[in-house]
Amino acid sequence: SRSKQWYQRRVRGQLPSCSFDPARYDTADQCAPSMADYTACRTALTSVKFSFCVTDLPPIHFIERCEQDLCRCADDEQCKCDIVSAYAQICQDQIRTTLSWRSADLCPEDKCHFANNGCQHTCSPPGICSCDPGFELGADGKSCLVIIEI
Repeated sequence: SRSKQWYQRRVRGQLPSCSFDPARYDTADQCAPSMADYTACRTALTSVKFSFCVTDLPPIHFIERCEQDLCRCADDEQCKCDIVSAYAQICQDQIRTTLSWRSADLCPEDKCHFANNGCQHTCSPPGICSCDPGFELGADGKSCLVIIEI
């Protein structure tokens, strides 16, 4: 099934966006999905952004897999986004087009992966620049200026 394919691709790390490390999280037998896990998965995977996929790729099995994975994520936002990203990738493969599924509320695009988002020092997801001690962020929100004390 496609949900099994999703799981196998995620566990084997075949999806480039997936950073899920099974050793870092609760094992399946230690984790009982909650209603909040189910609701989060159902809301994300049945959103209008995936409406092109629902006919050819019914989300019910993905929701079940998502619940288990989400339970194991233990409040790790990147792990949660990797779950939705895996479904999005299979959906995009199925419909042969790119979906704009990320938003400010749902897994914002991590701009740090692209040239550090132009940040001179440090970039923190989803793309916020910061400076090392002794520097302050410039007006452009990307450059770092030396703090001069008088």
